[in-house]
Amino acid sequence: MGERNHYINKLQDHLVARILTPGKLFVYWELQDEKVRFICEYFYMPEEQLIRTLRIYENDSREVLHEVVLRQGVSSWLFKGIKPTCNYYVELGIKRSTETFFPLLKSNSIIRHNDKQLKSSKPLSPGWSGKVSTYTYYENLEGSILK
Repeated sequence: MGERNHYINKLQDHLVARILTPGKLFVYWELQDEKVRFICEYFYMPEEQLIRTLRIYENDSREVLHEVVLRQGVSSWLFKGIKPTCNYYVELGIKRSTETFFPLLKSNSIIRHNDKQLKSSKPLSPGWSGKVSTYTYYENLEGSILK
């Protein structure tokens, strides 16, 4: 049980945005359930009434370009129709009413020029990617599918 708690404490919430192809921005995130429950308790909201929302902004004007209401369990989204010369970032948050948006996570900034991603303020790869070894020896064990 101690190992499990140690692992849970090491999880980091994140919201990452990256350009997939010209005109498409892919966003994925991780937000711990404990934090969502805490926010619900803080705002005196039942968790089933929580409206998770994703917003894409243009950096220069802080204008909301598009807002998406998310279903329960969704952890990624694809925005289409992204302009080639605009700068973007995305926020994941909750709506308490039609007028009130409470941001929980903010993505890296995507700075674009001529359909190319030039700069990102956060690394685009997951944090565990530098800790994977591709030179690991594997044995076929009795009972394994491959013998």
